[in-house]
Amino acid sequence: MEIAVKNCQRSIKINPGSITRVVKSAIEHLASGKRIRGRNLACGLSLDPSKAVVSVLLVGDRRMREMNRTYRGLDRTTDVLSFSQLEGSLLQHESAELGDIVISPAQAKQQARERGTTLNQELALLLIHGLLHLIGYDHDKNRYEAKKMREKETELIHAIQKVGR
Repeated sequence: MEIAVKNCQRSIKINPGSITRVVKSAIEHLASGKRIRGRNLACGLSLDPSKAVVSVLLVGDRRMREMNRTYRGLDRTTDVLSFSQLEGSLLQHESAELGDIVISPAQAKQQARERGTTLNQELALLLIHGLLHLIGYDHDKNRYEAKKMREKETELIHAIQKVGR
């Protein structure tokens, strides 16, 4: 498993090791000792978790706004963006780059304050949210899909909290 973390912002100190641990734990839980299966992955695509590749990019709000405008047509910042490399793919991948997760630590910090959680807890939630998008979950499709994604987020948060103890 390869998880690359690149911090392109300077305003909030982030421990790249904690980012890597969350993503690794989530992928391992999704696989549960087997091959990863997700919404895209359920269409005949599966992946050995040891061969998963994910990159995480931490950016400032200005860059996040530019990316959100470019890729989603929304001229505002956001907390997390995901760019799946699996979309539309129905082939068996022996080695697969799942994709990229882009996070704004400034947005994560603000949301943590609003929710009464820590920055690390908010970052974990955003990483899980982004990872689920990479494997095909999409809360924007309909209420059913949104519910399934929230349930999987909750499951993964609890699994990661157990690992962290």
